[in-house]
Amino acid sequence: MTAPFKPLIEDALDRFAEEEGVTREEALEIIARDWLIGNGYLRPDDSEEEADG
Repeated sequence: MTAPFKPLIEDALDRFAEEEGVTREEALEIIARDWLIGNGYLRPDDSEEEADG
């Protein structure tokens, strides 16, 4: 999945991915999962189940 972001977001995303040692796609998944859990759209145990299967 690719999405065009503004340059400031692109740079921040690339830094996050590099610091975490993950790909850009994995970084986007981490960010989305954390936001969804934090805002009540996903239960933490649901996200772990998805990662296993």
